[in-house]
Amino acid sequence: MTQPSGSSTAGWAAAREGQPAKPGAASAGSSRSLRVRVRLFAVVAERLGTRQLELVVPGGARAATVRDELARRAPAQRGLLELCRLAVNGRYADPEQPLRDGDEVALIPPVSGGAADPGPAEVAAPGRGEAGRVAAGEDGRFFVTAAPLSLDELFRAVARDDHGAVVLFVGITRRFTGPRETRRLEYEAYLPMAAEELARIGAEAEARWPGVRVAIGHRTGPVAIGEASVVVAAAAPHRPDAFAAARYAIDALKVRAPIWKREHYADGRVEWVGVGTDPATAAGPEAAGAAGGEADGTGGGG
Repeated sequence: MTQPSGSSTAGWAAAREGQPAKPGAASAGSSRSLRVRVRLFAVVAERLGTRQLELVVPGGARAATVRDELARRAPAQRGLLELCRLAVNGRYADPEQPLRDGDEVALIPPVSGGAADPGPAEVAAPGRGEAGRVAAGEDGRFFVTAAPLSLDELFRAVARDDHGAVVLFVGITRRFTGPRETRRLEYEAYLPMAAEELARIGAEAEARWPGVRVAIGHRTGPVAIGEASVVVAAAAPHRPDAFAAARYAIDALKVRAPIWKREHYADGRVEWVGVGTDPATAAGPEAAGAAGGEADGTGGGG
């Protein structure tokens, strides 16, 4: 990709995945340039035609600088890009967060449940187990997997002798959302951040309701009608806390987990839930319905 001219980003260079980024000169007043890796997902990756690229940015660049530069290069997608939250090195980031050489910046398009500020919580580093599974947190009980979810596994992950109640929330793919028929769903996730975010949500629930133990599993890839796409397990000494923790976890997951749902409808339309078939529908009534109460029934999640 040729370097732009006549702008403050004249020293930037970008390359598609698998191609080295060309060194760029730092902008006036900056001591050196920074090389950052950019990750794109779901509808954003489709519209920009790539899932990964490298940018050489001026010293002093912020997280928002990456989004701004992508919007400059693809002005027709500016509205979509402005809907995206930012993550730096697998954590949600303020747009003003300074970048360092080697950082990974991800653009997080709207997830199926909306958007809100993530809460802080420290968890163990993620680990990989079986093929297609990425886990985080204590005992790996927060995970994203391409395999079918086991209710028994999640039950056993939380139930202990001092617990008198276990609540399992199971989100499944339903066939109809109003008059629209769904043939199947596909889920895409930003890994390992998705597993880490599930673990942060679980840690928050356990801190809020002492004695509670939480586990969460979420599918990726295709999920057929009637199959589980997400399972939240919450165990507690008494049922009110188990119910409350499970509700908190699924609600937070739908807002914060970088997992995107793509619906394949019987009429042939394909739609990213929360954004729609076109970025212009993101603020429309159809998208608002999908991102709210209707979102959960179509693909599981509450």
